[in-house]
Amino acid sequence: MTENNSLIGELAQEATSETFFSGGQNGQSHVHHVHHVHQTGIDEQELERCVSVVEDVIRRGKDEPGLYGGEDFRGAWRYIYENSHEQRLRLRVDIKKNKPSGVPLAEIDLFAFGSDGGESQSVADELVSLATSNGELFFDETTRDGFVTVSNETMKVRSVRFADWMSYRYYKETGGSSASDAALKQACSTLSGICQHEGKPGRVFLRAGQHNETGAYYLHGIGEEWRIVEVMATGWWLLDVAPVKFWKSGSGMPFPTPVSGGDIGKLWELVNIPKEERLLVLAWILEAWRPDTPFPVLELCGVQGSAKSNTQKRLRSLIDVSSAPLRALPKNVEDAFVSAGNNWVVSLDNVSHLSAGLQDAFCIMATDGAYAARTLFTNADETVITIKRPILLSGINNVVTAQDLISRTVHIELPVIEGRRRLESELDAAFNEAWPEIFGGLLDLFVKTLAMLPNTELPADALRMADFNHLGEAMAQSMGYEKGVFTALYRGNYQESVQRAMESCPVALAVILMAEDSAYEIVFDGTYKELLGKLILFRIDNEGWPKSEKGLANTLKRQLPALQEVGVILIPETGAKKSKKGRRIVIRKGERGEHSELENVRNAPEKNISPVGSGLIEHDGEPF
Repeated sequence: MTENNSLIGELAQEATSETFFSGGQNGQSHVHHVHHVHQTGIDEQELERCVSVVEDVIRRGKDEPGLYGGEDFRGAWRYIYENSHEQRLRLRVDIKKNKPSGVPLAEIDLFAFGSDGGESQSVADELVSLATSNGELFFDETTRDGFVTVSNETMKVRSVRFADWMSYRYYKETGGSSASDAALKQACSTLSGICQHEGKPGRVFLRAGQHNETGAYYLHGIGEEWRIVEVMATGWWLLDVAPVKFWKSGSGMPFPTPVSGGDIGKLWELVNIPKEERLLVLAWILEAWRPDTPFPVLELCGVQGSAKSNTQKRLRSLIDVSSAPLRALPKNVEDAFVSAGNNWVVSLDNVSHLSAGLQDAFCIMATDGAYAARTLFTNADETVITIKRPILLSGINNVVTAQDLISRTVHIELPVIEGRRRLESELDAAFNEAWPEIFGGLLDLFVKTLAMLPNTELPADALRMADFNHLGEAMAQSMGYEKGVFTALYRGNYQESVQRAMESCPVALAVILMAEDSAYEIVFDGTYKELLGKLILFRIDNEGWPKSEKGLANTLKRQLPALQEVGVILIPETGAKKSKKGRRIVIRKGERGEHSELENVRNAPEKNISPVGSGLIEHDGEPF
C-alpha cells in the first residue's frame, strides 16, 4: 500500500466521521444503479448470533489477529453489514478501539467481502460514477494533483473535502446508506488515475491567482459566498465565477467584502510597524497577491511587549485568512512543505531558531522550488512537492542568519509599545470593523501599482528579489514618492540584515577585522590553510570556528555576498588553478556598501509627497 493510498484511507475515515458537506446537493445525478442495502425480514436470531461472533473476535483479536480473516468472522460481519446499520456502526467503533495495531481498519472491512472486495468494490464503482457524472476531472499542470470541479467548486480528489462530498452524495442517492472507508479509498485512487490519464491539464490556485492572457490577478474567498475579486490596472471588481480555478484549504476562512476608496491608514493604528518601514510591508502584502513572481520573506522581530503576534496575525489576515493564523515551527523540512501545501501564507510565530535545513527550505519556497523524498512504503517511488509561498516569521531573535535567505528577506524591528496597552479583544474588534476599508484601500493601491508598473524602470542597483524591488518602486511612485526612495529603503534594510547576520559569524568578523588592520588593498593572498592560521589572531569567539581549511572555505563561501556588502572582496581560485600547497584565495578591499541613502530617506522632508489617507507619513507635522 502506498503512502498516498494510506492517506486517502485516513481522509476517507475522517470524512465519514465528520459533519457531511452539503456542496452539490442540488446537482443533477446520473447514477441510476445505486442500490439500497436496507433489508426487510431480518432473522433476529441470526443477527444476534453474528453479533456474538464479531464481539468474540474483538475480545480476542489483539492477541489473535488471524481471527479477523476467519470464515466465521467474515460471514458474520457481512450479515451485519447488510442487515443492521445500527449494529455495524456500533461494532465498527469497538473494532477500531481494539483491533491489532498492524491491521488497518479498511483491511478489516475488506475481510468481510472476500479478496476481490465484493460489496465494497461495488460501492467504489458507484462512487466513481457519481463523481464522473457530476463533475469535471482534470489535473494541475504544476503539482500533478488530481482535481474535480462540481457546481463551480473545485476540490482536490485526495482531500477530506472531496471525501465529504462523495459520502454525502452517496448518502442522498441511496436514501440513507453510507459508503465504507474502503470504498471511498478505492474510489479516490481510481479517480486520481482518471484525472492523470484522461483529464486535461489545467492550473488551480490557492487564494491568489493570475490569468496569463489578460494579466489580471484574482483573490479567492470574498464573503460567505467565497466570491472572487479581479484586479487589473484599470480597477477591481467582485465576480461570482472567475476565468481561473481555485481550491479551498481546510483552514481557509473568507475575507470581508472590501470597500472601494478604503483607508490603509487605519492599518497602522492596529499593527506595530515603524513608520519608516511601512513602505516595505505594503509592498510585501501586494507582492503576496502576485503568484507569478518570487516572494520575499517577512521577518518581524521584537522583544516582549512589541505586539509581534498580533501584528503578524493581522498582516496575514490581509493576504490569507485562516482559522489558525499563527503556527509553531515545523519539526522538519518535510512537515514545512506539507503545511505550505495547505496554506497560501506560511506564518510561523515565536520562532527562536531556524536550522540550516529549514532556512534552505524557505529559500526554495520563496522562489518556486520543489521538495522530493522517497514515497513511504515503497522502494523506488518519489514524492515531489512543488511549492511557492509567501513566508511570515516572528520572534525575539533574528532567526534568519543564512546569507542566501537574508537576500530574500525583509527584516522589520518592532519597537516596544509605550503607554496604555489596549485589550486584545478591543484590538480585534477594532480590526474587524476597519478590515473592509483596509482591504479595499489595499486593492485600490494594487490597481494604482499595476498601472504604474509598466512605466517604472527596474533600478540598476536592484537586489536579488528584483520583482519585489520593481513592484515596490512602482507602488511608492504611485503614492507620490520620488524615484529611488523604495530602492534605497530596501537596500538599507538588506545591508542592516547582512551586518546582523555577520555578527553571529566569528569567521566573517575576523576577516573584516583583518581587512581593517591591513594598510594594503590586497589583504591576503595564499591558501585556506594559511588563512586559517592568520585569522586566529583576529578571532573573538570560538563558537562555530572552523577546524579545517575545508570548513573555512565553506564558511567563507556562504559569507561572500555579505562581506562584499561591507567592502571585503573574496576571490577564490578555481579548481584548475589549484596549487600543490592547496586551494588559494585572495582577499582585497573593495567599495564599501553605502548606508547614507537609507539615512537620507529617513531624514528627508516629508511634505507633500504622500496622498491623503495613506497613513505612512505626516504632512506639516500633523497626521493625515
